[in-house]
Amino acid sequence: MPDGMRFETQEPGEVIILLLRRHGITNLPWLLTGLVLIIFPVIILPLILINRTVPAAPAFLFNSIILLWYLFTFSYLLVNFILWYFTVSIVSNERIIDIDFLNVLHKKFSETRIAKVEDVTQRTGGFIQAFFNFGDVFVQTAANEQVFQFHAVPQPDEVVRIINQLMGKEEEENENK
Repeated sequence: MPDGMRFETQEPGEVIILLLRRHGITNLPWLLTGLVLIIFPVIILPLILINRTVPAAPAFLFNSIILLWYLFTFSYLLVNFILWYFTVSIVSNERIIDIDFLNVLHKKFSETRIAKVEDVTQRTGGFIQAFFNFGDVFVQTAANEQVFQFHAVPQPDEVVRIINQLMGKEEEENENK
């Protein structure tokens, strides 16, 4: 249970049970790409200058190109981090909320009550997902509502177990009314 966490539409008495993001290992592809982009000018620029494959140009031109290169590289890293950090799924004692940032300017917000959840399944496939214990969780809601998808979350079997427990509590409360 995350301590000190709140969200915008949190109701009084509502407690956050799970705050889910993609597993940290899923960041490896864009982190490695960023590392290659950072190292690339350090290796290539001296080779170009030593072999004189580019005609002589003012120093400010090379400096400007390098500056732009690193500007784009760090923006690539920042955008990917922001998309990972702000794409979250929240499971509270009353609702399931899924916030997906499709890009920096476009987000999708979905929510449903625990009482409307009909089925929760998880899928783990491949060596990397099995080794690092992450996978996808799918939450099926009432007939005309969508399926909530939590992609590449850590410990998907535990997530399914917790949501199933919450569904059981919700059913007990409805029966006691």
